[in-house]
Amino acid sequence: MTDLIFGLVKFVPVISTNTKRNFMKPVLGAFVLVLIVGNGWIEGAIAQKPPQKIQPQQQIIIPPNESADQLLERGNAFVRLGNLEGAVVVFRAAIRKNPELTAAHYNLGLAQAQAGKLKDAIYSFQRATRLDPKFAIAFSNLGAAQLQSGDPTRAIPNLKRAVSLDPKLGVAYYNLGLALKEKKDVDGAIANLNKSLQLSPQSPEALYNLGLLTQTKGDIPKSMAYYSKALQLNPEYPEAYYNLGAALLLQGDTESAIAQLRNALQFRKDYAEAFYTLGVAQSKIGQKQEAIQSFIQAQAYFNQQKNTAWAQQSDRQIQKLRIN
Repeated sequence: MTDLIFGLVKFVPVISTNTKRNFMKPVLGAFVLVLIVGNGWIEGAIAQKPPQKIQPQQQIIIPPNESADQLLERGNAFVRLGNLEGAVVVFRAAIRKNPELTAAHYNLGLAQAQAGKLKDAIYSFQRATRLDPKFAIAFSNLGAAQLQSGDPTRAIPNLKRAVSLDPKLGVAYYNLGLALKEKKDVDGAIANLNKSLQLSPQSPEALYNLGLLTQTKGDIPKSMAYYSKALQLNPEYPEAYYNLGAALLLQGDTESAIAQLRNALQFRKDYAEAFYTLGVAQSKIGQKQEAIQSFIQAQAYFNQQKNTAWAQQSDRQIQKLRIN
């Protein structure tokens, strides 16, 4: 099953706030290739990475003699090519041919979600679940799209429906964990992320998010273990490096914290929070000029994000260091 990663929240322990960014992310399932008689589905992963949205080079021609099933296959071919706009056009043509072709509604929703058209995706997933009330992954994707659009209250019932229909659907437990976190149900979020991890033990995202949640409960050593495991699975995970570095700083291991923060910046050059926290760490061990440069970088990137409050906080740190 293809993991399509979406977007949510990151805990910033040194700054002592929750910064809304795109690091805790709902996950979508794979495109459906063939609709089988009854409620069975053959699912196939189109790509191991989310296809990139590109503009179609020419008008999409819909062959008039193709059936809805054939158009479904043609739409999936556009997905393989990374042409989400073309896929949307063809899936809609398949639906016009056969409005009850559940796979076309589902694939249309997935293409729309990948293209960032969440409102349209929600509608398409809703159509798919109405046509097949036992379509677990469609309920999971519906919940993921609602969660990404900022509506965890509506997402939670659909995600619970998904896991009740398919208790082995790890992605649904993952999304449910994120939704419960948004509703401040930390224990419920941890339970569902652990269930997701049992079903998909090689998921760095689940480990990372468990790290965030255990850190909010004050168990820093356990959160550090989760971040370290996430990094074993994905050595290019800047958010995990950042939070591990920040946790090390809170534990008083400043030198190790600096090393992990530099790792984060290696994989994400514009990481404002990492520059800020690096400046904090450098100032603690007397690296005054290095700290000033880190805070200057943080201020620049906070300004780019239009995060005025933390740009000003960075400037206060700069002025304090220059005075002293």
